Amino acid sequence: MEQAFTHRIDLSRVTHRHGQSPDLEPKRRRAWDRLDDRERRYVVSVYNKPVTDWDLPFSEVSSAYERVLYVLVTTDRALSAEQIAYLLIARHYRNADITSIRKQLAIGVRQEHLRLVGHNRYGSTEDADEKLKVIEQQWRARRNASRVARVIRAAHAAGIESPDLSINPPEDEQSEEPTTEFAPETSPEERFPGLAGEFESDAAERFPGISVETDIREDSEDQP
Repeated sequence: MEQAFTHRIDLSRVTHRHGQSPDLEPKRRRAWDRLDDRERRYVVSVYNKPVTDWDLPFSEVSSAYERVLYVLVTTDRALSAEQIAYLLIARHYRNADITSIRKQLAIGVRQEHLRLVGHNRYGSTEDADEKLKVIEQQWRARRNASRVARVIRAAHAAGIESPDLSINPPEDEQSEEPTTEFAPETSPEERFPGLAGEFESDAAERFPGISVETDIREDSEDQP
């Protein structure tokens, strides 16, 4: 008998932080159980794919809709609601119920940020990329303004009237906030253990432009 495909990660040791969901490992397991073996192999391959084109931390997207867009845009893959739910928990430590995710997907199709690809899978459009770029630009502007304020504060404390704003603030003036959603004490090996999955290379998975309208359900919001 063929052994069931597994994802060798364990979120039970993840320290709970503001903006993250508690009890992550039981929620990850429930999300995993909703996937069949083929979906599991695909979602693990997506999980293992590094995000190289985006600096925007997941913690900077504030709404359920933006979180769904973030997953689809940064992975650049077609995903089902169940696969998005799994990645939100496994990679970003954020739980969302399936009804809420389906609602956001339907909104995304109507706003032309998303399109239906194959059976119950959705891919992002260029409009979604642009929306996320705007959010990233706003985050960069806030981060730069905060850096400048820290440099000025440190300079004034040292009696310098016109500080060089191109330099970084002193080490003791650095922001205490982490720059990503990952817990600082979590090692890369724990976060992305490198378990190989298999990519599906059908042309349909690369977003061929199929667009549909989907009914929107209004009866569910994100669950912490």
